[in-house]
Amino acid sequence: MKLLLRLLPVIALAALSWPALANSIGYDSINSAATRSTDLSRQMMVMVFGDVVNNPLQPATASFIGVLYGVFNGIVSGMAFMWFVAIALRATVLSGNRGRVFGEGNTVMAPVSSLVGFMSLIPTPSGWSISNLVFLWTASIMGVGSANLLVDSAADTILSGQSMIVQPVAGQTVDASRGIFGMYLCQEATNTEQADMHQYGSSSTPPMGTQTSGDGREIRVTNGSAICGTARIPASADDSTWYNFKTTATTAPVESAQLSAFRTMNATLSAAAKNYVSAYRSYQDGNGTKMPDSEKIIYQAAQEYENTINRAITGINDENKIRSEMNDYIKKNGWIVLGAWYQSFATANNKVNEIAKKSPIVSGMSNIGEIGVSGLNKELNMVVATQRQNSTYTPPLGSANHRINDSTGEASTANSALIELMPFGQKRTNYVIQSVMTDSGNPYGQQVNPLLKMKAIGDYTLTSAEIVFATFTTAKAIVSGATGKNPAAIIINSLTGAGDIASGVLSAIAPVVYFILFLLLSIGFSLSIFLPFIPLIYWITACTSWLATVLIGTTAGTLWAWTHIGTESDKGSRATYGYIFLIDAAIRPGLMVFGFFFASLVVVAIGTLLNILIVPAMANVQVDSITGLASFIGILMIYARICTMLVSSAFSLQVYMPDYVIAWLGGREAAQIMKGAVESTKNMFVGFGGKMGSAPGLKKIGDNSPESQDGFK
Repeated sequence: MKLLLRLLPVIALAALSWPALANSIGYDSINSAATRSTDLSRQMMVMVFGDVVNNPLQPATASFIGVLYGVFNGIVSGMAFMWFVAIALRATVLSGNRGRVFGEGNTVMAPVSSLVGFMSLIPTPSGWSISNLVFLWTASIMGVGSANLLVDSAADTILSGQSMIVQPVAGQTVDASRGIFGMYLCQEATNTEQADMHQYGSSSTPPMGTQTSGDGREIRVTNGSAICGTARIPASADDSTWYNFKTTATTAPVESAQLSAFRTMNATLSAAAKNYVSAYRSYQDGNGTKMPDSEKIIYQAAQEYENTINRAITGINDENKIRSEMNDYIKKNGWIVLGAWYQSFATANNKVNEIAKKSPIVSGMSNIGEIGVSGLNKELNMVVATQRQNSTYTPPLGSANHRINDSTGEASTANSALIELMPFGQKRTNYVIQSVMTDSGNPYGQQVNPLLKMKAIGDYTLTSAEIVFATFTTAKAIVSGATGKNPAAIIINSLTGAGDIASGVLSAIAPVVYFILFLLLSIGFSLSIFLPFIPLIYWITACTSWLATVLIGTTAGTLWAWTHIGTESDKGSRATYGYIFLIDAAIRPGLMVFGFFFASLVVVAIGTLLNILIVPAMANVQVDSITGLASFIGILMIYARICTMLVSSAFSLQVYMPDYVIAWLGGREAAQIMKGAVESTKNMFVGFGGKMGSAPGLKKIGDNSPESQDGFK
């Protein structure tokens, strides 16, 4: 029974391993991914540790670290031998007193463990001991290989056309999908009700059928008299540039994908409508049939339609080439280059607004013509409308809200109602925030990537600062020429005084202009340069911690082998710490990869939530107060600071997530190296902005009162 209980974890682990075996993930695939000659992390380990990374037992030459390890392992082996002699004598005396060799926590594994510990301590010809090599092998093969497999999988997924986040569907596409579903629902309901009537009599009204145009771009559901609806895809206009010349890009792939997506959507919704009518009839008969969720059917059909067209559009926009180059670069250089490719992963396969323009155009049921019966269709429309209001299907965050009544006077979202009640100043502030953080006329809702948007704001800010500086410098040069010693300037200035007036105005506003310039440059540098480098800075910090973990682990491996020498009661749990460190070396690179992608998702998710909550926050903070331009600038600065803190905090997951996960195994001291890299870089830009107080043109007013006066009369 005890043996069976011990085998249960092994059986459970084997059962959980079957999916991995099905995906061809095993030691061979991990080893193949880890031993790529172009992998930068492996090259870095060879640079640090030498050829022992490639040939652990027979390196070509002894490295510098290998020589040091040889001396260190020899010293520790001698000390361990003396330790073992003392422990053995003590165990012999205790065994004589007890009259038995094993017992009191000692088993046959004690001498076996001591033997393995000694063998792991003895230095090899390269200076490395077996325990050192075990840690190095774990880090260089299991750690690097598993991380490479994760990154390869991510790159292949992006190359196949999938984006990092689940993007919402454009409102136009959802409305088209809803209209097509209603068209086929009308067809099935009418034909079903007519078939029931024909059981008791005849009718001259023909059933509803589907008519498709010759080019397949239009589908009509009609019985020759009445129409349940029509659906067609818009003709694509020729792409042209601003100077009215046609572009060289061909739209044939997009046309083909659009037609294929249109056919697939119609086939899917037609089958769904037939199943929906059948389920409703079964529900009416009291069979307890659960009605399908019409909203889920509509959204999924619209999502698949857009995904098909998006893959074609990104293909003709050369995005396939960019994704392919990214895929090749990452697979060639390994997981360690992932931190430099954030923007490529974040923007890959994002939907473009052109997709919404390619949504099908749908017309509903006609009010003329002979339809015969329509009672069942009206009942189904009522059911669909009820499900629309109460559906449990949840679209992605940031999606446009389509579960509303058809009344145009009803606000589509709670934020829309709040905006209507806001004073003019808060409306303008919200307009600026939404215009800056989302594209104008974006049909996909409010999904936002603060890092990319704040980068754009920083670019605009730096450009504005350069324009202000150039304009002010040009004005000073013109005024300087107008007040110079040339005869024309002397005559004009003496008659009008314009030169002196302009010179005085520029001198008066110079401190303010320079103050604004320093402010704009500081903000622009922070947003345009510092913020986009945050993922890379944290990635370099995480890579430094990983290399430090490998160095510490290989060195501590000698002491870990020592903890296996002696009786079990003497060792206690000291060896457990070494096993935790061994697991750390095997999974830390993979956890860093997860930290990178998790941070990318957190930035978009919380950024979208921030964009939604900023409206009620302004309404509650400001209420009806009016503070003018100061309030406007203050809210925008707070908003920008929240975004920068969000990006910085999210990407720290690359550093801290491995430590948090390893802590679940019992914890160990994290290698806190380069901990303040981001803060140090930020302080460099903050320090630049702190020089605004010494702007040129400011005059210091000193105390001119006599020193003898003390202020009392």
